[in-house]
Amino acid sequence: MTVNRRTVLAASAAGTFLASVRPLGAQAQDALSIVLPNQFILAFIDVLFTQAAGYFEREGLRVGIEEGRGSSMALQQVMGGNATIARIGAVDHIRASGQPAGRDLVAIGTVQQSSPWFVVSLQDKPVAGPQDMANRTVGIQSVSGTTETLLDIMLTARGVDRASVQRVVVGNSPAGVDLIRQGRIDAYLVTASIAVALRKSGQSVHLWNTDTVAPTPGFCYSGKRDVIERYQPLIQRYLRAVRTALLDLIDGKVAIADALKAMERYDMAEARNPELAAAIYKENIAFLLADGRENLLRNVPKRWQSAYDLMVSCGFAPANLKQEDLYTNRFIDAL
Repeated sequence: MTVNRRTVLAASAAGTFLASVRPLGAQAQDALSIVLPNQFILAFIDVLFTQAAGYFEREGLRVGIEEGRGSSMALQQVMGGNATIARIGAVDHIRASGQPAGRDLVAIGTVQQSSPWFVVSLQDKPVAGPQDMANRTVGIQSVSGTTETLLDIMLTARGVDRASVQRVVVGNSPAGVDLIRQGRIDAYLVTASIAVALRKSGQSVHLWNTDTVAPTPGFCYSGKRDVIERYQPLIQRYLRAVRTALLDLIDGKVAIADALKAMERYDMAEARNPELAAAIYKENIAFLLADGRENLLRNVPKRWQSAYDLMVSCGFAPANLKQEDLYTNRFIDAL
């Protein structure tokens, strides 16, 4: 089927209602469910655009999408049998896989090949790297979540005492800059969308990506091995739909404006400003392609090994895990 403006917008208008996550036993044979780590944002373009533009429907799939409250909650839904897969931080997947309860987890694809997290500080008082964080206060998104894990592995990578850095929970918002100006924090971690918004606002901030210190995959699709085996055909069709949709975006078969129009029904605050939304869109496409078009959705061994080694150095993962204990590329290889 040819993808163009008309088919994308028609699919969006027709829509497929978002379903709350239901127990797997209650799902229809052609349905699967995915839990996102938080509320809908443009970073979830792989799931949201694929759904809105009808790519899942063309694969004969019904995909229920649930907004989560952090990677831990998303993983709990998967481990509890309430969702087929979760879209979570790769470092959270590795950390969970190292625990007895998480040994049954497997990553079936990497969405963002590099970390989408940035550290923000003031230009006139920059926190230019982990070496500047000792005896200072850094804002994280949640306790023991992705951002705190990234903070710890960056500190370890640069030989900084983790206990010397105070952490406070700060919202993923440009407003965190005001907390720095008030002296309540020295820096904080934000998603790429906030980093883009801060750049475009003209504020005098210092920004750097966590990948420059601790190279890790960004986000992955994680599920229980027995569930993945049970739903093999659906998993294959899910990944094929996502890959087709993303390639249409990457190759320009779907214009940025049309992609954003298709996702309007998700009512994302960051998408209400067309210029800002387009900039965030481009930033997120770059994360998909960080390791080249040929590695789109692939679990890249070198990058996963880097993340795993960093996690072991922090005591967040045991030293005896093999790559096959963490992920599989068999579904991506079959596309």
